[in-house]
Amino acid sequence: MSPKVLIIGLDGATWELIKPWVDKGELPTFKKLMENGTWGDLESTIPPWTIPAWESMSTGKSPEKLGFATFMVKDGYKFIPHNFRYKRQKMVWDVLSDYNHKVVVANLPNIYSAQELNGCMVSGWLYLDEERITYPATLIDELNEYCGGYEVDIFDVDFEKGQITGGPKDNEYLKHCDILLEKHFLAFTYLLQKYKWDFGFVMFATTDRVQHKCWDSKVLLGHYKKIDKKLEKLLNTADKETTVFLVSDHGFGPVNYELNINELLIKEGYLKLKTTPMKMPSKLVTVVKKIGLLPLAKTFVNLLPSTLSKRLKESASLIIFEKMDIDWSNTKAFGYGVWGEIYLNVRGREPNGIISPDEYDKIREEIIEKIRNLKYKEKKLNISIFKKEEVYSNATMGDNLPDLIILPTDEGIQGINPNIGSSETITESKGIGGNHRLYGIFLAYGPGIKKGHKIENAKIYDITPTILHIFGLPIPNDVDGKVLTEIFEENSEFAKMKPKYVDPSYYEKKNEKLKKAITNLKLKGKI
Repeated sequence: MSPKVLIIGLDGATWELIKPWVDKGELPTFKKLMENGTWGDLESTIPPWTIPAWESMSTGKSPEKLGFATFMVKDGYKFIPHNFRYKRQKMVWDVLSDYNHKVVVANLPNIYSAQELNGCMVSGWLYLDEERITYPATLIDELNEYCGGYEVDIFDVDFEKGQITGGPKDNEYLKHCDILLEKHFLAFTYLLQKYKWDFGFVMFATTDRVQHKCWDSKVLLGHYKKIDKKLEKLLNTADKETTVFLVSDHGFGPVNYELNINELLIKEGYLKLKTTPMKMPSKLVTVVKKIGLLPLAKTFVNLLPSTLSKRLKESASLIIFEKMDIDWSNTKAFGYGVWGEIYLNVRGREPNGIISPDEYDKIREEIIEKIRNLKYKEKKLNISIFKKEEVYSNATMGDNLPDLIILPTDEGIQGINPNIGSSETITESKGIGGNHRLYGIFLAYGPGIKKGHKIENAKIYDITPTILHIFGLPIPNDVDGKVLTEIFEENSEFAKMKPKYVDPSYYEKKNEKLKKAITNLKLKGKI
């Protein structure tokens, strides 16, 4: 009998919230799963970005092997979407589909366009083609009818520009998250009930959306209670022989301090501009933010004195990296993205690079020391910053991975702002929404899984090898993850099997044979 596995993704879910609420009896479905399964932290990629985290989970490979560490990759001084440049990797569902297992895959951010496979697929929020949101193509019409108009996410994304182009207004945001949760739940249950499946992988995005917007315990608990009820109903679509995994791509926590990375690099002389934007005095910025005027500055500038109006306009329209007038012939380092990706302007790598190979490590050490010693109001922030080779073992100076990476931590900073136009290096951001953390959630539940067991040291790369093992398939030896054998009960079938590793070419050869065999069966009318 073929195994059945259902993976339920909760984008950005964290035990830091879930566990205390479970202990208080607020989340009965999570409680049931934890008591009757194996659970623990799931270490994400560094930096803990949605992309590449879901891609790493789906392939078992690190950002280094994928070729990108964030949504965008560096091309000289420009940054372009990674999937415009890099070949799509083989995902775990591709392997299972090739082996004639029926699969249902829906709403993962790393599904940019629905692919033909043995089952069905629904693209995630970074979809590139409205004509390929689902496979089969007509499935979107069914979802629209069943869900009262299917929605991919609460906002629209122009992936080519790497920009969010629209979304609900602030006073409608949380309500729209609830609507999205309901539509995704309806869609997922429809797919899991309509299609015969051996492997399902579905992802709820609203945990991430709500936590980014509002880090308020009452609001967050209310949303997790809704998730808890949806989980209970979703689990009822699976039979008792199904192994269930509950995972998140990264964790979450409150934002207390934000680092304006390019402001820092300008202040320390590493980033030079040809023209310097006018800056609002830091005290004025603080006052304007406190009274809530900053976001409205563009609207109400005509009511303000001309000097204040001009400065508010500039602060309300911070200059993004692409529009900075950078003097590359005198720039040593620059930051990009909302995590701490710092690149040096390396000679021979960048179009106008000035840092020689001999200077490379010296400049990096200087920047590391300055960032690690940063203070806010005399409080040292203990920021975690790494050289690329400390995160990616085979990284080199010549590759396109970030030269330095800042990791969000509770003790250091929790956000990065690459824009300039403010006079502040560190911004205190208490009371605003949350941001990513390194550790997400892992939970396994079902036949052959240990009950009430706490797992340690599980990594996001381990999910794909573990799934392949459960299906009795060999694991490509180029993956970075391992089979999580400790989750299995001693006498279970999964524990008795020894993980088998093969060269990646094994699957390419098998794939050709399988395709010929399946084609022959189709011609004979047997499938």
